[in-house]
Amino acid sequence: MWLKHRGLFLREMIRLEGRCSQAGAQSCLECNSPSLEYQCEDCLGSELYCSTCILLAHVHHPLHRLQLGHTTGQECLNPRRTFNDDFVVVDTHTESHVQQLLRISWFPLTTSDPKTTATFRVLEQYHLLSFESKVSTYEFYHTLRWMSDNTGLIPIKLFLRMIHEWRHLKKLKRSGRGHNPSGIDGTAEGECAVLCPACPHPGKNLPADWKEAPRQWLYGLFLAIDANFRLKRKAVSNDNVDPSLSCGWGYFMEEEAYKHFLCSSADSIQEKSTCSSHNAVNMADTKSNRGLAVTGLGTVDCARHIMKWPNAVGDLQKGERYINMDYLFFSTLRHTVLDTLNVSYNIVCQWHKKLWHRHRMSAFPLSMQLSHAVKTVSFFVPKFHLPAHIEQCQTSFSFNFKSGVGRTDGEAPEHGWANINPVASSTKEMGPGARRDTLDNCFGDSNWKKVVGLGKSIFDKIIH
Repeated sequence: MWLKHRGLFLREMIRLEGRCSQAGAQSCLECNSPSLEYQCEDCLGSELYCSTCILLAHVHHPLHRLQLGHTTGQECLNPRRTFNDDFVVVDTHTESHVQQLLRISWFPLTTSDPKTTATFRVLEQYHLLSFESKVSTYEFYHTLRWMSDNTGLIPIKLFLRMIHEWRHLKKLKRSGRGHNPSGIDGTAEGECAVLCPACPHPGKNLPADWKEAPRQWLYGLFLAIDANFRLKRKAVSNDNVDPSLSCGWGYFMEEEAYKHFLCSSADSIQEKSTCSSHNAVNMADTKSNRGLAVTGLGTVDCARHIMKWPNAVGDLQKGERYINMDYLFFSTLRHTVLDTLNVSYNIVCQWHKKLWHRHRMSAFPLSMQLSHAVKTVSFFVPKFHLPAHIEQCQTSFSFNFKSGVGRTDGEAPEHGWANINPVASSTKEMGPGARRDTLDNCFGDSNWKKVVGLGKSIFDKIIH
């Protein structure tokens, strides 16, 4: 039911960051001074004041029993108690209780007769803390319990649900969905992902005639494929009970289509390795998954700048199987039209065999089938993994023997796992939807920090 109202939540969050419907106000509400400049983010209400009146207004405490839904200080016209509670919520004009709570930066647990809320401030605090310290929602929840009552007797109910919704709304807001004419439901797959600004994107950072340029290697895309078997999930809950709030809008793929493809390809048998005895290849069909719904995570990253690509993350059900990694690879390639692809993968010597085979490619939807004949696709083994391969692979798949790839090592995903692995202890206990959305949020934070630090990072590499 909450999904029907998320548009209202998103509009009110954006409204609070602006002038709160007071763009036409010319004077202070208290003294009529023309210096209308200040608004307190912690006090109830969103009124704008002059500097003198904002100081006087700070005698009010935001969590006292106050009248809501109208200008602070005015008499309430229609007081009414909320469902099964004892604080007053005002219902003026056509505003709902939910909207009134949102307008004072209180996040309601439900959209029907809410009686439990969390302040925007505590949700934002946990949101940022989860990125920096990887603290779990459970640990933060119980910290608040002990802060509220040192005997631990006062519960803070259903905080998990509110933070799940909060993360979803922040992702939509930051990707501009609140201002898009098509609204939230018009969001396309991968549209909420933070793109790597240093990778080539036609129409954004490439010249108009890039296709005719003689040095096409300059416009090559470097992708790195890898799997992480620490990011497991126990066999608890299901998608009906705990659905994802996104539909493949970020880094994870659209789950329903992904599962349908895996079911239709369930009979495929993984070929044994003809190179070294790679467990990722030979044990993909036998890896134990007792008590687990997900044995790990597969991803496709930008191999030069360590950033997740849109629709390039997916769950692994039984080891590192080709059908999973194929889907990840072709899914993210829908977001580029570049003709030069440089792909690194630690078992690429085995994985790339028959990749373009008619039967293997025809299993995919038409939108994901790649016209490889008109593209230049090169395959590599990451430099750290290369010595574990046989001699033939060490020459055929080495970055060192290929022109136009610079000093790329292809180990980008390995660097990124150190940042995400600490959340594994909490995400393995989550339901499928909460886990995907939590990891999606963490990947978005990581990508954004890369964008912010990219200038300094590239500069340091140039001068050193």
